[in-house]
Amino acid sequence: MKKLFLLLALVFLVSADTTTKECYKVTKVSSQVEAPEMKKERVVFGIKQMTEEILSEKHDICEDGTPVEVEVLSVEAPSTNTSLGPFSKTKKITIVKLRLIIGKEEYWGQGEANVTVQSTFLDLNDDNLPFNKTAFSGAVKKALVEAVGEM
Repeated sequence: MKKLFLLLALVFLVSADTTTKECYKVTKVSSQVEAPEMKKERVVFGIKQMTEEILSEKHDICEDGTPVEVEVLSVEAPSTNTSLGPFSKTKKITIVKLRLIIGKEEYWGQGEANVTVQSTFLDLNDDNLPFNKTAFSGAVKKALVEAVGEM
C-alpha cells in the first residue's frame, strides 16, 4: 500500500512538472519617440520594469527565457479647452502606442490617460497643460496590459 501511495505521488509530481508555463525575459526596450520632456533612460527603465511586472501576472520571468522586446511607437497628447465666461476646463489625453515582439510574433497595445484642469478667472500659460509623467505611466501600463492580453 505504501509503494502504491509513493508511486502515485511520484506520478503526480512528474506530471505537474511537465506542465510549466513558458518563461520570458525582457531584453530590449526602445522608443521611436523623441520627447524633450522626458529622459529616455528613465522612460526605458520604467517601461522594462512595468513589462516584467505585467508579464509576471500570467507568465514566468527568468534569466534564460524567451526574449521580449518592447517598442514605443508613438506618444500623442492632444488637449481640448472649453471656456464659458470666467470658467475654463482643459483636458489633455496622453495616448501611447507600443508593440511587444516575442520571436516572430507581434502584439500591439494602446493606452490612454486623462489629465483635466478646471479654473475660474485663471489663464493657463499658452493654453497648454505641461507633460504629465503620471498620465504617461498610466497610458503605458494600459497599453502593456492590452498587448500582453493578446498573447
